[in-house]
Amino acid sequence: MRTPMWLPLIASTLACVALSASVSPTSTSSFLSKADITRLKKVVEPGFELKDLATLHYAVIGYNLVGETIPKNAEACKFILSSVGDASGLSLENLYYAVTAWKGIGICQPLPNAAIIKTFAAVVEKESSTIPEVFYAVTGLSAVSQHLTEPAIVKLVKALQAALKKDDSILNLGYLFHIAAELGPAGSFAFERIEDAIVQADEVDGKYLQFEGGLSITSLVVKGAFQLSTNLKKKPPITSEQTVKFANYLLSRRSVQTSKGVVGLLAALSVLANNPFENPICIALADGGISVSSKQPLVSVKVCDILGRSLKTLPSVVANSATRVSDDVVVISKKAFQPLASDKTLYTMNLMEIKPERGVYKISVSAGSVSNIVTVKVLSEVVVDYLEIGTADADQTTQPKLSRVEYPKKLSSKIEADSQQKLVIRFLLKDSTSQKPIRVHQAFVRLYSVSNSGNTQGQEIIFVAEPDTGNVYKFDMDVGSTAGEFGHISGDYNIELIVGDAVLINSFQWNVAQITLKLPESQSAVQTSDEKSNLYKPKPEIKHMFREPEVRPSRVVSNLFTGLCLAPVLLLLILWAKLGVNISNFPLSLSAIIFHLGLGGIFALFGVFWLQLNMFVTLRYLLGIGVVTFLAGNKLLSQIASRKGR
Repeated sequence: MRTPMWLPLIASTLACVALSASVSPTSTSSFLSKADITRLKKVVEPGFELKDLATLHYAVIGYNLVGETIPKNAEACKFILSSVGDASGLSLENLYYAVTAWKGIGICQPLPNAAIIKTFAAVVEKESSTIPEVFYAVTGLSAVSQHLTEPAIVKLVKALQAALKKDDSILNLGYLFHIAAELGPAGSFAFERIEDAIVQADEVDGKYLQFEGGLSITSLVVKGAFQLSTNLKKKPPITSEQTVKFANYLLSRRSVQTSKGVVGLLAALSVLANNPFENPICIALADGGISVSSKQPLVSVKVCDILGRSLKTLPSVVANSATRVSDDVVVISKKAFQPLASDKTLYTMNLMEIKPERGVYKISVSAGSVSNIVTVKVLSEVVVDYLEIGTADADQTTQPKLSRVEYPKKLSSKIEADSQQKLVIRFLLKDSTSQKPIRVHQAFVRLYSVSNSGNTQGQEIIFVAEPDTGNVYKFDMDVGSTAGEFGHISGDYNIELIVGDAVLINSFQWNVAQITLKLPESQSAVQTSDEKSNLYKPKPEIKHMFREPEVRPSRVVSNLFTGLCLAPVLLLLILWAKLGVNISNFPLSLSAIIFHLGLGGIFALFGVFWLQLNMFVTLRYLLGIGVVTFLAGNKLLSQIASRKGR
């Protein structure tokens, strides 16, 4: 029976999907190290200067979270007692800071509990109290070992549910989880809202989950949700993948610089690491384990919880695969890491046993049910197989005269080259282990002046050597065409070979030889002494040349055309004198006089416009004269029409 052709394709596709699913990271890539804890302690330390209750609260809680002894505890107790007094002069928030710091120190004298309990109880009983205010009151009562009665809890639950109907913001939900965690079984109503809160988290780069508002809101919600679930002994509706992404975000904020942020970060990481449901595991390269070589062949990974502690049950750590990034070749499959007896969080594997080629490798590491991908560099040692250096004619009519130099020696004789020649270098680099020719990221030829005095001081030119198809590096420098890069300064220059690569353990600079360059003079440099001295003299003044006026007609022609333009007016006056002007019908009324004066004014305005006014000023005058002339003309025409109708 023949197998259908599409079955192998489906099988290979399913295998690829399964492989990609198996290597998808399900652990964090970092943890809270001792250096992080030391830095975070320094952020909260100013609270022990006893300047205010808020910073003291964060300092005490922060030290408790990292297991440090509280310094100046006696002075801190006195400061809290003096600040509280009879509890009447403190705000609700400061009273909360005082009682939580007092509880955190643990050895202080009793506080005036009656007044404190009365203040907190009044907030709880008040129906108009906000959810943050209820949080301060309920947590404060818990700090002084005071628990609410059953009727008070029932009333409080109803008030909280009513408050959520008005404002169910993510901030209020975070405070709600903390309040409900103090109410025992009665807080189960808030458990149902955990899923509503988690879906509001924003995912960033497929690696992080955070809430709008940053670290303070995210730590508040995460800590409250897990604390409530722990008290109710119910698994929270948060998947392991979401837990890892929340942990990734919190660990990315290890550089927080505020005491409030430090306490929020430590509290959230602590509850993630210690809750009985989901505990993120860190799989990361150990310090110094980013690269391996023949001298240091071990890949070291650290498997721990997010606080850097060893796991309760030590898992089997396996390298599922190791893939070279450059060509996706898999070099390892299912190779076990070996635990270190001295540190239960460290595991090692000898990667160099398989003699991998140099390059960057991605290793899929699994520890029990979780996995992660770590990136390791396999370093190699480069050796110079041979290097030849010499000169040749620039037009290549003859074979180059090359001398072989052994690394790390310097050519004993000095090379000389003029503008008709070129410098030629040929060299081959090999991997010391495999003895195969290799290419490197950086292969430079550096020429720099030998003398620190004279006209060659400070000259340095760097060129790139390029490999051919056989990985032989070639460098040709035409002395004549590159003279400008040397500033046309002849003299002795050292020739240095620079080889470097991210996956080499012995990048080097090699002083290969010395060359005497005879460079042609620059044409611009050939100047007489007078020309050189003129460089610093004042230049001739630059005068602006206006455009010459256009040629105008002569005065006779201008006057002639002016007379021709005025001729019609003169002809009109002559004809009026010959025929006689009849002005008997001119109405002697105010409107007639104003109309004719306005009409004459308009003509006069046009004349003035022609001589000196601009268009905008002329229009402004014309508007006033025109309106008066129009009204007077309208009145005049009405009078003439009524006279003719009689």
